[in-house]
Amino acid sequence: MACLMFGRLGKYHLRTFVLNYKQIPYKTVWVSYPDIEPTLKSLGFGPSSVSRSGKEWFTLPVISDPSPELGGEPTLVVDSQVIAEYLDSKYPQRPLLPEGTKAFQAMFIKWTQTNFLPHSIQLVIPQVPAMLDDPGAEYFIRTREKMFGKRLTEMCIGEERATSLAALEKELATLDGHISRNGGGDFLMGSTPSYADIILCSFFMWMKRVPTTRDPGFETVFDVIKGWHGGRWERLHLWSQQFTEEK
Repeated sequence: MACLMFGRLGKYHLRTFVLNYKQIPYKTVWVSYPDIEPTLKSLGFGPSSVSRSGKEWFTLPVISDPSPELGGEPTLVVDSQVIAEYLDSKYPQRPLLPEGTKAFQAMFIKWTQTNFLPHSIQLVIPQVPAMLDDPGAEYFIRTREKMFGKRLTEMCIGEERATSLAALEKELATLDGHISRNGGGDFLMGSTPSYADIILCSFFMWMKRVPTTRDPGFETVFDVIKGWHGGRWERLHLWSQQFTEEK
């Protein structure tokens, strides 16, 4: 039997990457943005988070893992790190979270949320709608323009874009310095890949997948950054390509 993995159209390949890395059979079900909440509710998934006001947020990806018992109920799992921990507990081969590293992995995820994503999102999000189906594109533009308080066509251009690229380079330079302290290897744990590397490479895949019309001479934002810091990010991206096939 295979896991069912539900993902957003146009999103980076985190769950595909994780399941391919662990060599777990699965089937992907792609869901357009406006259909996420009703689809997950109809399948019995709970919210991934609840705001202080009580609003429930339903987000992707999620997985449905079939029961080994005939007629048994599948295990439904939401939230990226919870999914990683669940997969490691049930499918221990090729661990995502090597023993004793859960705190490290959580700290790295926090770094991506506070230091890496704020800059990379500014650079990539304005061009995401072109990759989505029509309902998804309309939903994405409407919700993101409300979120950022400006039209996507006016977001991160000119000097603002140069500032975001410089800020992203600074954050990646700091990360490169930390990795260099290992004395060898491009992974955060030196020669041992882990969930932290998969998270980072998934964002690189996203940046590579979305074409840019705002960086003359480059096809994607990843093409702008791949040569930074001795080419470390391009080497990591090339390593990740063996795990990108969608099923």
